[in-house]
Amino acid sequence: MSRPSKPRPGGGRGPKGRRKRPDAKAPSLTVQVSIDKLGAQGDGLAKASILSRPQTLYIAGALPGEVVLAQTVSKRGDGLVAQLIEVQQASPLRKEPGCPHFNTCGGCALQHLELNAYAAFKRDRVVQALVQRGFQNPPVTEPILTGEGTRRRVIFTAQKRGKLVLFGYNAHASHDIVAVNRCPLLVDSLNALIEPLNQALNSILKDGERTRVHVTACENGADVMIEGSETPGLAAREALATFVQSTDAVRVSWKEDGQNPEPIAQESPPMIYLSGVPVELPPGAFLQASVEGEHAIRDAVLAGIGPKAGRVADLYCGLGSFSIPLAQQVIVDAVDATEAPVKALERAAGRAGLGGRVKAQVRDLDRQPFDGKELAKFDAVVFDPPRSGAAEQVSRLAGADVDRVVGVSCNPATFARDARILVDGGYELLSVQPIDQFTYSPHVELVAHFSR
Repeated sequence: MSRPSKPRPGGGRGPKGRRKRPDAKAPSLTVQVSIDKLGAQGDGLAKASILSRPQTLYIAGALPGEVVLAQTVSKRGDGLVAQLIEVQQASPLRKEPGCPHFNTCGGCALQHLELNAYAAFKRDRVVQALVQRGFQNPPVTEPILTGEGTRRRVIFTAQKRGKLVLFGYNAHASHDIVAVNRCPLLVDSLNALIEPLNQALNSILKDGERTRVHVTACENGADVMIEGSETPGLAAREALATFVQSTDAVRVSWKEDGQNPEPIAQESPPMIYLSGVPVELPPGAFLQASVEGEHAIRDAVLAGIGPKAGRVADLYCGLGSFSIPLAQQVIVDAVDATEAPVKALERAAGRAGLGGRVKAQVRDLDRQPFDGKELAKFDAVVFDPPRSGAAEQVSRLAGADVDRVVGVSCNPATFARDARILVDGGYELLSVQPIDQFTYSPHVELVAHFSR
Protein backbone atom coordinates (compact mmCIF):
# COMPACT_ATOMS: atom_id res chain seq x y z
CA MET A 1 0.00 0.00 0.00
CA SER A 2 1.15 3.54 -0.68
CA ARG A 3 -0.35 5.96 1.73
CA PRO A 4 0.60 9.65 1.67
CA SER A 5 3.86 8.96 3.47
CA LYS A 6 4.81 6.51 0.71
CA PRO A 7 6.11 7.20 -2.72
CA ARG A 8 3.47 8.79 -4.91
CA PRO A 9 3.33 10.84 -8.11
CA GLY A 10 4.31 14.42 -7.48
CA GLY A 11 5.81 13.74 -4.04
CA GLY A 12 9.04 11.93 -3.16
CA ARG A 13 10.53 10.10 -6.13
CA GLY A 14 7.47 8.26 -7.41
CA PRO A 15 6.47 7.83 -11.04
CA LYS A 16 5.52 11.45 -11.27
CA GLY A 17 7.49 12.80 -8.36
CA ARG A 18 10.90 14.35 -8.22
CA ARG A 19 14.22 13.27 -6.84
CA LYS A 20 15.57 14.37 -3.52
CA ARG A 21 17.02 17.84 -3.82
CA PRO A 22 20.82 17.90 -4.18
CA ASP A 23 22.52 19.05 -1.02
CA ALA A 24 24.67 21.96 -2.21
CA LYS A 25 26.58 23.47 -5.08
CA ALA A 26 29.68 21.76 -6.44
CA PRO A 27 32.52 22.72 -8.83
CA SER A 28 31.24 22.66 -12.44
CA LEU A 29 33.54 20.26 -14.28
CA THR A 30 33.11 18.22 -17.45
CA VAL A 31 34.30 14.63 -17.11
CA GLN A 32 34.36 11.47 -19.19
CA VAL A 33 33.46 8.41 -17.13
CA SER A 34 32.41 4.78 -17.44
CA ILE A 35 29.15 3.82 -15.73
CA ASP A 36 29.55 0.95 -13.26
CA LYS A 37 25.96 0.22 -12.21
CA LEU A 38 22.53 1.66 -11.53
CA GLY A 39 21.98 3.25 -8.15
CA ALA A 40 18.89 2.88 -5.97
CA GLN A 41 17.29 5.94 -7.61
CA GLY A 42 17.95 4.69 -11.15
CA ASP A 43 20.96 6.96 -11.73
CA GLY A 44 24.06 5.64 -13.43
CA LEU A 45 26.90 5.47 -10.89
CA ALA A 46 30.52 6.16 -11.82
CA LYS A 47 33.79 6.79 -10.04
CA ALA A 48 35.94 9.77 -10.93
CA SER A 49 38.76 11.84 -9.50
CA ILE A 50 37.44 15.37 -8.98
CA LEU A 51 39.95 17.97 -7.81
CA SER A 52 42.33 15.14 -6.85
CA ARG A 53 39.67 13.44 -4.75
CA PRO A 54 37.81 10.20 -5.62
CA GLN A 55 34.10 10.83 -5.97
CA THR A 56 30.95 8.90 -6.78
CA LEU A 57 28.99 10.52 -9.59
CA TYR A 58 25.21 10.17 -9.90
CA ILE A 59 24.23 10.61 -13.55
CA ALA A 60 20.55 10.42 -14.47
CA GLY A 61 19.94 8.82 -17.85
CA ALA A 62 23.20 6.85 -17.94
CA LEU A 63 23.29 3.03 -18.03
CA PRO A 64 25.84 0.44 -16.85
CA GLY A 65 28.65 -0.18 -19.32
CA GLU A 66 28.29 3.18 -21.04
CA VAL A 67 30.98 5.78 -21.54
CA VAL A 68 29.48 9.22 -21.08
CA LEU A 69 30.41 12.87 -20.93
CA ALA A 70 28.86 14.60 -17.92
CA GLN A 71 29.06 17.89 -16.04
CA THR A 72 29.10 18.07 -12.26
CA VAL A 73 26.38 20.36 -10.91
CA SER A 74 25.82 19.73 -7.20
CA LYS A 75 26.59 17.62 -4.16
CA ARG A 76 24.51 14.66 -3.01
CA GLY A 77 25.48 13.04 0.25
CA ASP A 78 29.06 11.83 -0.16
CA GLY A 79 29.07 12.19 -3.95
CA LEU A 80 28.27 14.56 -6.80
CA VAL A 81 25.31 14.88 -9.12
CA ALA A 82 26.39 15.23 -12.75
CA GLN A 83 24.27 16.14 -15.76
CA LEU A 84 24.51 13.84 -18.76
CA ILE A 85 25.90 15.71 -21.78
CA GLU A 86 26.56 12.92 -24.26
CA VAL A 87 26.52 9.12 -24.44
CA GLN A 88 29.76 8.35 -26.21
CA GLN A 89 29.47 4.56 -26.02
CA ALA A 90 25.91 3.28 -25.58
CA SER A 91 24.83 0.17 -23.72
CA PRO A 92 23.01 -2.57 -25.69
CA LEU A 93 20.38 -2.28 -22.94
CA ARG A 94 19.49 1.27 -23.99
CA LYS A 95 16.20 1.82 -25.83
CA GLU A 96 14.49 4.90 -27.21
CA PRO A 97 12.16 6.47 -24.61
CA GLY A 98 8.58 6.75 -25.79
CA CYS A 99 7.75 10.02 -24.02
CA PRO A 100 9.04 13.34 -25.44
CA HIS A 101 9.40 14.71 -21.90
CA PHE A 102 11.71 11.96 -20.64
CA ASN A 103 14.90 14.03 -20.53
CA THR A 104 13.29 16.89 -18.58
CA CYS A 105 10.38 15.44 -16.57
CA GLY A 106 11.36 14.28 -13.10
CA GLY A 107 9.02 11.30 -13.04
CA CYS A 108 10.46 8.51 -15.15
CA ALA A 109 14.00 7.47 -14.29
CA LEU A 110 14.26 4.29 -16.37
CA GLN A 111 12.18 4.70 -19.51
CA HIS A 112 15.36 4.23 -21.57
CA LEU A 113 16.17 0.78 -20.10
CA GLU A 114 15.36 -2.47 -21.95
CA LEU A 115 12.45 -4.36 -20.36
CA ASN A 116 14.28 -7.47 -19.09
CA ALA A 117 17.04 -5.35 -17.56
CA TYR A 118 14.40 -3.08 -16.05
CA ALA A 119 12.65 -6.06 -14.42
CA ALA A 120 16.01 -7.32 -13.12
CA PHE A 121 16.68 -3.89 -11.58
CA LYS A 122 13.37 -4.01 -9.71
CA ARG A 123 14.02 -7.51 -8.40
CA ASP A 124 17.56 -6.63 -7.40
CA ARG A 125 16.35 -3.70 -5.29
CA VAL A 126 14.44 -6.18 -3.13
CA VAL A 127 17.23 -8.76 -3.10
CA GLN A 128 19.89 -6.27 -2.04
CA ALA A 129 17.75 -4.86 0.77
CA LEU A 130 17.34 -8.37 2.20
CA VAL A 131 21.01 -9.25 1.72
CA GLN A 132 21.98 -6.17 3.69
CA ARG A 133 19.89 -7.56 6.56
CA GLY A 134 21.71 -10.88 6.50
CA PHE A 135 19.43 -12.95 4.24
CA GLN A 136 21.42 -15.30 2.04
CA ASN A 137 19.85 -16.12 -1.34
CA PRO A 138 16.48 -14.60 -0.38
CA PRO A 139 13.51 -16.25 -2.12
CA VAL A 140 12.61 -13.30 -4.37
CA THR A 141 10.59 -14.16 -7.48
CA GLU A 142 10.49 -12.33 -10.81
CA PRO A 143 8.56 -9.05 -10.57
CA ILE A 144 5.05 -8.48 -11.85
CA LEU A 145 5.07 -5.42 -14.14
CA THR A 146 1.92 -3.36 -14.65
CA GLY A 147 3.23 -1.29 -17.57
CA GLU A 148 2.10 1.92 -19.24
CA GLY A 149 -1.44 3.22 -19.34
CA THR A 150 -2.43 1.72 -15.98
CA ARG A 151 -1.95 4.53 -13.43
CA ARG A 152 -5.32 5.58 -12.01
CA ARG A 153 -4.07 8.20 -9.56
CA VAL A 154 -1.61 11.02 -10.06
CA ILE A 155 -0.47 14.33 -8.56
CA PHE A 156 0.05 17.21 -10.96
CA THR A 157 1.82 20.49 -10.16
CA ALA A 158 0.43 23.78 -11.48
CA GLN A 159 1.48 27.43 -11.30
CA LYS A 160 -0.14 30.58 -12.69
CA ARG A 161 2.23 32.75 -14.71
CA GLY A 162 0.62 35.82 -16.18
CA LYS A 163 -2.35 34.70 -18.26
CA LEU A 164 -1.21 31.08 -18.51
CA VAL A 165 -0.97 28.09 -16.19
CA LEU A 166 1.97 25.73 -16.29
CA PHE A 167 0.42 22.32 -15.63
CA GLY A 168 2.35 19.08 -15.44
CA TYR A 169 5.13 17.53 -13.39
CA ASN A 170 8.24 18.73 -11.63
CA ALA A 171 11.39 18.76 -13.73
CA HIS A 172 14.26 16.50 -12.77
CA ALA A 173 15.81 17.64 -9.45
CA SER A 174 14.03 20.99 -9.74
CA HIS A 175 10.97 23.00 -8.74
CA ASP A 176 10.50 23.92 -12.41
CA ILE A 177 7.34 22.55 -14.01
CA VAL A 178 7.37 20.52 -17.22
CA ALA A 179 4.06 21.21 -18.97
CA VAL A 180 2.41 18.08 -20.37
CA ASN A 181 -0.77 17.42 -22.30
CA ARG A 182 -0.50 13.63 -22.06
CA CYS A 183 1.36 11.12 -19.88
CA PRO A 184 1.89 7.56 -21.18
CA LEU A 185 1.68 6.15 -17.65
CA LEU A 186 -1.89 7.30 -17.03
CA VAL A 187 -5.23 5.74 -17.89
CA ASP A 188 -7.01 7.56 -20.71
CA SER A 189 -9.60 9.23 -18.47
CA LEU A 190 -6.88 11.05 -16.50
CA ASN A 191 -5.16 12.27 -19.66
CA ALA A 192 -8.52 13.61 -20.85
CA LEU A 193 -8.73 15.86 -17.75
CA ILE A 194 -5.37 17.60 -18.18
CA GLU A 195 -6.59 20.42 -20.43
CA PRO A 196 -9.90 21.02 -18.58
CA LEU A 197 -8.01 21.17 -15.26
CA ASN A 198 -5.57 23.65 -16.77
CA GLN A 199 -8.45 25.89 -17.85
CA ALA A 200 -10.22 25.66 -14.50
CA LEU A 201 -7.09 26.54 -12.57
CA ASN A 202 -6.43 29.49 -14.87
CA SER A 203 -9.63 31.11 -13.58
CA ILE A 204 -8.86 30.28 -9.93
CA LEU A 205 -5.15 30.79 -9.27
CA LYS A 206 -3.54 34.17 -8.69
CA ASP A 207 -0.45 35.15 -10.66
CA GLY A 208 2.52 33.26 -9.21
CA GLU A 209 0.35 30.94 -7.12
CA ARG A 210 1.40 27.29 -7.11
CA THR A 211 -0.62 24.21 -6.20
CA ARG A 212 -0.74 20.44 -6.43
CA VAL A 213 -3.71 18.62 -7.91
CA HIS A 214 -4.51 15.03 -6.90
CA VAL A 215 -6.63 13.13 -9.42
CA THR A 216 -7.99 9.59 -9.07
CA ALA A 217 -9.86 7.69 -11.78
CA CYS A 218 -12.84 5.99 -10.13
CA GLU A 219 -15.49 3.71 -11.57
CA ASN A 220 -18.02 6.51 -12.10
CA GLY A 221 -15.65 9.38 -12.90
CA ALA A 222 -12.66 11.26 -11.54
CA ASP A 223 -12.08 12.46 -7.99
CA VAL A 224 -10.05 15.69 -7.81
CA MET A 225 -8.42 17.28 -4.76
CA ILE A 226 -6.66 20.64 -5.01
CA GLU A 227 -4.18 21.85 -2.39
CA GLY A 228 -4.70 25.52 -1.55
CA SER A 229 -3.26 28.03 0.88
CA GLU A 230 -6.65 29.59 1.66
CA THR A 231 -10.34 28.77 1.41
CA PRO A 232 -11.65 29.30 -2.14
CA GLY A 233 -14.04 32.17 -2.69
CA LEU A 234 -17.39 32.19 -4.48
CA ALA A 235 -15.90 32.66 -7.97
CA ALA A 236 -13.52 29.75 -7.48
CA ARG A 237 -16.30 27.54 -6.20
CA GLU A 238 -18.45 28.38 -9.20
CA ALA A 239 -15.56 27.62 -11.55
CA LEU A 240 -15.01 24.23 -9.92
CA ALA A 241 -18.72 23.45 -10.08
CA THR A 242 -18.65 24.22 -13.80
CA PHE A 243 -15.61 21.96 -14.18
CA VAL A 244 -17.49 19.05 -12.58
CA GLN A 245 -20.58 19.66 -14.70
CA SER A 246 -18.63 19.78 -17.97
CA THR A 247 -16.13 16.91 -17.47
CA ASP A 248 -15.87 13.32 -16.30
CA ALA A 249 -15.10 14.50 -12.75
CA VAL A 250 -17.66 13.60 -10.09
CA ARG A 251 -16.11 15.49 -7.16
CA VAL A 252 -13.67 18.31 -6.51
CA SER A 253 -12.33 18.88 -2.99
CA TRP A 254 -10.10 21.62 -1.60
CA LYS A 255 -7.40 20.96 0.99
CA GLU A 256 -5.83 23.73 3.02
CA ASP A 257 -2.59 23.09 4.88
CA GLY A 258 -3.23 21.06 8.00
CA GLN A 259 -6.96 20.72 7.30
CA ASN A 260 -9.14 17.87 6.13
CA PRO A 261 -10.25 18.11 2.48
CA GLU A 262 -13.49 20.03 1.91
CA PRO A 263 -15.75 18.86 -0.94
CA ILE A 264 -16.48 21.91 -3.13
CA ALA A 265 -18.54 20.39 -5.94
CA GLN A 266 -19.93 16.88 -6.23
CA GLU A 267 -22.29 15.20 -8.66
CA SER A 268 -22.08 11.81 -6.94
CA PRO A 269 -19.77 10.02 -4.49
CA PRO A 270 -16.66 8.66 -6.24
CA MET A 271 -16.91 4.86 -6.22
CA ILE A 272 -14.31 2.15 -6.63
CA TYR A 273 -14.67 -1.62 -6.67
CA LEU A 274 -12.62 -3.84 -4.39
CA SER A 275 -13.02 -7.48 -5.42
CA GLY A 276 -16.41 -6.64 -6.89
CA VAL A 277 -17.66 -4.69 -3.86
CA PRO A 278 -18.46 -0.97 -4.39
CA VAL A 279 -16.66 1.32 -1.93
CA GLU A 280 -17.09 5.09 -1.62
CA LEU A 281 -13.73 6.85 -1.81
CA PRO A 282 -13.31 9.43 0.99
CA PRO A 283 -11.61 12.73 -0.02
CA GLY A 284 -7.84 12.29 0.03
CA ALA A 285 -8.01 8.58 0.85
CA PHE A 286 -5.31 6.22 -0.34
CA LEU A 287 -5.93 3.91 -3.27
CA GLN A 288 -3.53 1.55 -4.99
CA ALA A 289 -1.91 3.19 -8.00
CA SER A 290 -3.46 0.81 -10.55
CA VAL A 291 -6.19 -1.79 -10.75
CA GLU A 292 -3.64 -4.25 -12.10
CA GLY A 293 -1.31 -3.64 -9.17
CA GLU A 294 -4.14 -3.87 -6.66
CA HIS A 295 -5.18 -7.25 -8.05
CA ALA A 296 -1.60 -8.57 -8.10
CA ILE A 297 -1.05 -7.58 -4.47
CA ARG A 298 -4.46 -8.93 -3.42
CA ASP A 299 -3.88 -12.29 -5.11
CA ALA A 300 -0.46 -12.65 -3.50
CA VAL A 301 -1.93 -11.82 -0.08
CA LEU A 302 -4.71 -14.39 -0.46
CA ALA A 303 -2.22 -17.02 -1.56
CA GLY A 304 -0.12 -16.35 1.53
CA ILE A 305 -3.08 -16.68 3.90
CA GLY A 306 -4.05 -20.04 2.46
CA PRO A 307 -7.39 -21.88 2.61
CA LYS A 308 -7.31 -23.05 6.25
CA ALA A 309 -7.34 -19.76 8.14
CA GLY A 310 -10.48 -19.04 10.16
CA ARG A 311 -9.73 -15.54 11.49
CA VAL A 312 -7.30 -13.01 10.02
CA ALA A 313 -6.05 -9.60 11.18
CA ASP A 314 -5.67 -7.03 8.39
CA LEU A 315 -3.39 -4.42 9.94
CA TYR A 316 -3.10 -0.99 8.26
CA CYS A 317 -6.18 -2.04 6.27
CA GLY A 318 -7.01 1.23 4.49
CA LEU A 319 -10.20 0.93 2.45
CA GLY A 320 -10.11 -2.86 2.59
CA SER A 321 -8.24 -4.02 -0.50
CA PHE A 322 -7.51 -7.23 1.43
CA SER A 323 -10.26 -7.18 4.06
CA ILE A 324 -13.07 -7.41 1.54
CA PRO A 325 -11.77 -10.41 -0.44
CA LEU A 326 -10.65 -12.09 2.78
CA ALA A 327 -14.08 -11.59 4.34
CA GLN A 328 -15.59 -13.66 1.55
CA GLN A 329 -13.68 -16.61 3.08
CA VAL A 330 -12.83 -15.84 6.72
CA ILE A 331 -13.57 -13.51 9.65
CA VAL A 332 -11.43 -10.35 9.38
CA ASP A 333 -10.36 -7.82 12.01
CA ALA A 334 -9.53 -4.70 9.96
CA VAL A 335 -7.48 -2.00 11.66
CA ASP A 336 -6.21 1.40 10.53
CA ALA A 337 -5.25 4.68 12.18
CA THR A 338 -7.42 6.84 9.89
CA GLU A 339 -11.15 6.94 10.54
CA ALA A 340 -12.52 7.84 7.10
CA PRO A 341 -11.32 4.72 5.22
CA VAL A 342 -12.27 2.44 8.12
CA LYS A 343 -15.83 3.82 8.09
CA ALA A 344 -15.97 3.50 4.28
CA LEU A 345 -14.89 -0.15 4.63
CA GLU A 346 -17.56 -0.79 7.26
CA ARG A 347 -20.30 0.68 5.07
CA ALA A 348 -19.14 -1.21 1.98
CA ALA A 349 -18.96 -4.52 3.86
CA GLY A 350 -22.44 -3.96 5.24
CA ARG A 351 -23.93 -3.24 1.83
CA ALA A 352 -22.27 -6.36 0.44
CA GLY A 353 -23.63 -8.60 3.20
CA LEU A 354 -20.20 -8.97 4.79
CA GLY A 355 -20.86 -6.82 7.85
CA GLY A 356 -20.77 -9.76 10.24
CA ARG A 357 -17.47 -10.95 8.77
CA VAL A 358 -15.55 -7.65 8.99
CA LYS A 359 -14.79 -6.18 12.41
CA ALA A 360 -13.26 -2.77 11.73
CA GLN A 361 -11.63 -0.46 14.26
CA VAL A 362 -9.62 2.75 14.31
CA ARG A 363 -6.30 2.24 16.08
CA ASP A 364 -2.79 3.64 15.68
CA LEU A 365 -0.70 0.49 15.45
CA ASP A 366 2.58 2.39 15.69
CA ARG A 367 1.61 3.71 19.14
CA GLN A 368 -0.69 0.89 20.19
CA PRO A 369 0.34 -2.31 18.42
CA PHE A 370 -1.53 -5.56 18.95
CA ASP A 371 0.17 -7.49 21.74
CA GLY A 372 0.75 -11.22 21.98
CA LYS A 373 -2.53 -11.90 23.78
CA GLU A 374 -4.55 -10.07 21.12
CA LEU A 375 -2.65 -11.75 18.29
CA ALA A 376 -3.21 -15.23 19.73
CA LYS A 377 -6.78 -15.37 18.39
CA PHE A 378 -5.67 -15.06 14.75
CA ASP A 379 -4.69 -17.85 12.39
CA ALA A 380 -2.93 -15.37 10.11
CA VAL A 381 -1.95 -11.69 10.04
CA VAL A 382 -1.53 -9.30 7.12
CA PHE A 383 0.37 -6.06 7.63
CA ASP A 384 0.68 -3.29 5.03
CA PRO A 385 2.26 -0.24 6.69
CA PRO A 386 3.42 3.12 5.30
CA ARG A 387 6.99 3.51 4.01
CA SER A 388 8.37 3.70 7.53
CA GLY A 389 7.40 0.08 8.10
CA ALA A 390 5.85 -1.63 11.10
CA ALA A 391 8.72 -2.19 13.53
CA GLU A 392 6.64 -1.91 16.72
CA GLN A 393 3.87 -4.19 15.48
CA VAL A 394 6.29 -6.69 13.92
CA SER A 395 8.19 -6.92 17.20
CA ARG A 396 4.96 -8.07 18.87
CA LEU A 397 4.27 -10.48 16.01
CA ALA A 398 7.73 -12.01 16.37
CA GLY A 399 6.83 -13.11 19.89
CA ALA A 400 3.31 -14.26 19.06
CA ASP A 401 2.02 -17.67 18.08
CA VAL A 402 0.53 -16.86 14.67
CA ASP A 403 1.02 -19.55 12.04
CA ARG A 404 1.15 -17.39 8.91
CA VAL A 405 2.11 -13.76 8.33
CA VAL A 406 1.89 -11.81 5.07
CA GLY A 407 3.85 -8.58 4.75
CA VAL A 408 3.09 -5.95 2.10
CA SER A 409 5.47 -3.07 1.55
CA CYS A 410 6.46 -0.28 -0.84
CA ASN A 411 9.86 0.16 0.82
CA PRO A 412 12.32 -2.75 0.47
CA ALA A 413 14.63 -1.28 3.13
CA THR A 414 12.08 -1.06 5.95
CA PHE A 415 10.53 -4.34 4.86
CA ALA A 416 13.93 -6.06 5.14
CA ARG A 417 14.31 -4.65 8.66
CA ASP A 418 10.86 -5.96 9.63
CA ALA A 419 11.52 -9.32 7.96
CA ARG A 420 14.70 -9.67 10.00
CA ILE A 421 12.71 -9.15 13.20
CA LEU A 422 10.21 -11.84 12.21
CA VAL A 423 12.85 -14.37 11.19
CA ASP A 424 14.87 -13.75 14.34
CA GLY A 425 11.63 -14.42 16.22
CA GLY A 426 11.26 -17.87 14.66
CA TYR A 427 9.48 -17.28 11.35
CA GLU A 428 10.69 -18.56 7.98
CA LEU A 429 10.64 -16.27 4.97
CA LEU A 430 9.00 -18.42 2.30
CA SER A 431 8.75 -16.08 -0.67
CA VAL A 432 8.87 -12.45 -1.76
CA GLN A 433 6.93 -11.25 -4.81
CA PRO A 434 7.99 -7.84 -6.20
CA ILE A 435 5.19 -5.88 -7.87
CA ASP A 436 5.95 -2.86 -10.05
CA GLN A 437 3.09 -0.34 -10.01
CA PHE A 438 5.39 2.66 -10.39
CA THR A 439 6.47 2.08 -13.96
CA TYR A 440 9.87 3.54 -14.98
CA SER A 441 10.57 4.73 -11.42
CA PRO A 442 13.05 3.16 -8.98
CA HIS A 443 10.25 2.23 -6.58
CA VAL A 444 8.97 -1.31 -6.13
CA GLU A 445 6.32 -2.90 -3.94
CA LEU A 446 6.28 -6.45 -2.64
CA VAL A 447 4.28 -9.16 -0.90
CA ALA A 448 6.10 -11.62 1.38
CA HIS A 449 4.95 -14.87 2.99
CA PHE A 450 6.17 -16.04 6.40
CA SER A 451 5.31 -19.13 8.44
CA ARG A 452 6.19 -20.58 11.83
